[in-house]
Amino acid sequence: MDETVVLMALFRDITPVPDMLDRLRDHGVGEQNMVVLSGIPYPTRILGRPMVWERLPLISLSGALVGLLIGLFLNIGTPLLYPVHVGGQPLIPIPPTLVLTYELTMMGLIVSTFLGVLWESTFPSFGPKYHHPAIADGRIGIVFRCLHSREAEIRALLEENGAEEVMMPEERVL
Repeated sequence: MDETVVLMALFRDITPVPDMLDRLRDHGVGEQNMVVLSGIPYPTRILGRPMVWERLPLISLSGALVGLLIGLFLNIGTPLLYPVHVGGQPLIPIPPTLVLTYELTMMGLIVSTFLGVLWESTFPSFGPKYHHPAIADGRIGIVFRCLHSREAEIRALLEENGAEEVMMPEERVL
């Protein structure tokens, strides 16, 4: 089995990057083995990459549903379990019940969204990462893993199509 090697190509502009990603795919580099590093968060459609479906909306809606159920239990279930009749008042008054149920639903939504964002971004992320100081200065980097036997071919392809530099990136703690 052939060994793999990690390479980084630096580009001055975003224009050649989508084409280079397509060419890397054509040369056997899988989508899961490529990462685009940039100081600007480019949308996936600009780079020609497949859309990533996030779980955050489902997490947020689940939190809102849990908040709604807790609100309904506290506002309806508690008076039914422990009825206290006070001078002609209804056992479950509608206006305060609506307000408190809404507030608890929103609280569940906010808390679950916050925790979902932390979970989805794998926060905190420890350990070394691939990086180059030029990326902070506006360059765009493509970090990818390819077969060692195809390294020279892919280096030549990148250099002839606008890559400023093709190197083995340093892995360090950021």
